[in-house]
Amino acid sequence: MVAYFPSLSDGLRAWAQAQPVFFIASAPRHGKHINVSPKGYTDGTFKILGPNLCAYVDRTGSGNESISHIYENGRATLMFCSFGSQPRIMRLFCRGRVIEWDSPEFGSFLSDTMKLDKVDAARAIIVLDIFKVQTSCGYAVPRIRRALGNLEDEHDSPAEDGTVDESSLNDRLRKEKADIGVAGFEERPTLKFFNSKREREGTAHDYQNEMNTSSLDGLPGLRAARRDTGENLPIADALNIIRGVFVGQKAGIVFGFLLAVLLQFLVTVFMYSRAETGGGSFMFLHIPR
Repeated sequence: MVAYFPSLSDGLRAWAQAQPVFFIASAPRHGKHINVSPKGYTDGTFKILGPNLCAYVDRTGSGNESISHIYENGRATLMFCSFGSQPRIMRLFCRGRVIEWDSPEFGSFLSDTMKLDKVDAARAIIVLDIFKVQTSCGYAVPRIRRALGNLEDEHDSPAEDGTVDESSLNDRLRKEKADIGVAGFEERPTLKFFNSKREREGTAHDYQNEMNTSSLDGLPGLRAARRDTGENLPIADALNIIRGVFVGQKAGIVFGFLLAVLLQFLVTVFMYSRAETGGGSFMFLHIPR
């Protein structure tokens, strides 16, 4: 059953923090693309900081959609789902902000607020204020077997959304992590390898400058990358605001233009009618005597 909450309970916080992957969805105000990105490495990059606050470290990658969309409108939705024996889907509806790697706030937020160590080639921290929590059954999400070839039928046990006692919660989380681990979830080393290599060689920012300056819909991307590639940020941001207003009001502008043409036509007819009738009624309403 679907349920809504104004914030995360202790049980939901612990359950979300135990998941090996989550997804973030975002979209521009206007444009063709709606983005969904998977995020792993949750132990070292994702933290729930309070009942209505979470954050994750955004590692350098080829895409830039989430950052661009959050800069433009702040909207984001996080989704977690269980692949273990405790079925559940949880969505966090959020308003976000971006702390880029060169911001004075970045280092202290990472170490003091998130209590995390340095992350190689981190380009930003995405901070998300949660204004609504939604949970649902998750029965349609596939469950991965505990071991390859194990055909033993295990019955799903519905997860509780309310507050649970600490021992019961810890038992559930240990079982959930055991299910995930035995099932074969493990961190893929490729991204860590390449980001560590870029960090050692000092090429991480070059890659960001090449790949992270804009979104698929042409929205501004990583500010540090835009600045390093010679973009004038105040002028570019102002032009983007104007572009957004024009695109968003395009239908209204077209309607207004057509209405103006129609009014101009009626005024012309009116003036012509008065001239033809010597200042009398409209020509098309004039009845000869």
